[in-house]
Amino acid sequence: MTDAVTFPAAVAKVQTLADGGIRFTLDTDEGQVVAAAQLMELKRLGVVVTVTMEPQKAKRDEVREDSGSGATPSRRSAKRRT
Repeated sequence: MTDAVTFPAAVAKVQTLADGGIRFTLDTDEGQVVAAAQLMELKRLGVVVTVTMEPQKAKRDEVREDSGSGATPSRRSAKRRT
């Protein structure tokens, strides 16, 4: 796989790990299934990637009607089952 993977995302979390590493967690909308599959394949292959992030005008909680074409994902709260 040599193609770039591009998708809209919001930074959900940045955390430091016990071994001194750093983990970045990104959220995106449900329309990004192809990008998710591409990332899963890269992980399976053990590929190291270079990440470049370009800030967008939309804010984290804004969702455009054209989901999947550059819209910033909405933040959904998890509902706990009892």
